[in-house]
This record gives sequence, C-alpha cells and structure tokens, in this order.
Amino acid sequence: MPTPTVTPTATPVVYQIESGDTILGIAIQRGTTVEEILALNPGIVPENLQIGQPVVLPPPPTPSALLVQGTPVPLRVTVNKIHAYQTPVGSLWLLGEVTNEGETAVENIQVEIGLLAADGQLVSNATAWVATSIIPPGERGPFGILVNEPPADFVQPSVAVVGGQAVVELGTRTLNIEVLEPELTLNDDSLILDGIVLNGGEAMANQVQLVATFYDAQGNVTGFQQQVVAEELGVGEERPFQLEAAPPGGETVTYTLHAEAQTTNN
Repeated sequence: MPTPTVTPTATPVVYQIESGDTILGIAIQRGTTVEEILALNPGIVPENLQIGQPVVLPPPPTPSALLVQGTPVPLRVTVNKIHAYQTPVGSLWLLGEVTNEGETAVENIQVEIGLLAADGQLVSNATAWVATSIIPPGERGPFGILVNEPPADFVQPSVAVVGGQAVVELGTRTLNIEVLEPELTLNDDSLILDGIVLNGGEAMANQVQLVATFYDAQGNVTGFQQQVVAEELGVGEERPFQLEAAPPGGETVTYTLHAEAQTTNN
C-alpha cells in the first residue's frame, strides 16, 4: 500500500476582530477552544476586544488519513452575491454568502474580498471566514467585512473562495439541533428573532450556536448574527432563544437559520 504523502505543518491564522465577536464565538466557529486562543495571544483581554484587532488562531486541523488515502474531494463552493453598504460614518460593509453545491459537507471556508477601482484595478483586499463553520450540501453561509476607511477610488467589490476543506467526519460536533417556531419581529433599524432550539441527537449538546442570515427583497444579504443560545442542551431538551440584530444593509424581509453544537458522550 502506498505511503500517504506527509502534509506540511499548518501555520497559525491571523484573524481580525469584527463587530459582535467574542473569543468563545470565534473558538466555536473555528473548531478550537478559548484556552488555545488565549495561549497564542498573551495579554489579550476577552472582555475588551477592539474591531480590527488581530488575533492569532490555531491552524485548521490536519485532514485525517481517510482523506489522504482516498480520492480528494473537490470543493464546489460558489459565491452567490456580494453587496456593499455605506454606513452613516463613512465606513463600508461588504456582505455576501457562499453556497455548497457539492455532495459533501464543507468547513472552514475562507473568501478573499477585493476592492476594485473603475478601471478594474485592485486597490485593496481582505480575507474573511464564512460565519457558518460547517456547510452541508445545498446550504449557504454568510460572510462580511467592515472597511473603516474605504479607498476613495473604490467602485465595486470582487470575491473568490480561497480556502476550505471537505468534512471527513463531524467528530464531537453535531448538526442535530432543530429550530422550532421561529418568529421574526422587525423594528425601524433592528430586528428580533425568537424561537426554540431542540436537541434532536443522541448525546448531550454543548455550546449550541445559531447563525442567522438576513436578506432584503432582492435576496441580498443585509447582515448576519452568530450567537450561542444554550450552554448545555440534553437529549430531547428544548430551550427558547432570542437573537437581536441591527443588519447594516437594506430593509430585511426574510432570513435563514443554521444550528450546530459540540457533543458530550455520557
């Protein structure tokens, strides 16, 4: 049997803090732990994160031997839309989403967003993680970056998928979290999303996280929200939740929800 090729050691990833980020939320999204992040960032104060602050994250897990020995699975992740929204203070939100068009779940999807001038020249760029850490086949995940000082010659954005892996196994993660009776309440510049999460799996669920993506009437992403809605959720247990958000894009008319969690085997 051929010996699998040794994969080079992965290097840590530098992530920039965005509005609403917490160390716990970043850890869950990236499949790591708060302790690992704090160990890589001596002196960081989790309660005092600043937008744009760089945080070193552990590298994504090395693919298991199952993927190395088998035929590599090409990722079929496409960008649906990206839209630019000017804020009242002159900054710029760039929001969009990707779709997993393949037959295998994918994870750790990263996109590169470019800012183009009128002649098509790239004047600035940045990378962003898709908020949904695991995207099953046929489902979508949102992404976004906030540009505090957009270039004066910026005209339109571009975006490309530049990273990600096929999910070989979920391990201690689970997607067996159901969302029941969701109800959206729209206010002038904000919204409230209420509902119930149910653990439909066969093991205790921890750190139950929802990713809500909001859309306008044309299907453009107006914003998204990540939130841990239950620290623990027993088998068959239900828990009410409430998400509050102020999407920076246009008027929100609809939404999608994605739920996942960690599991504990008793």
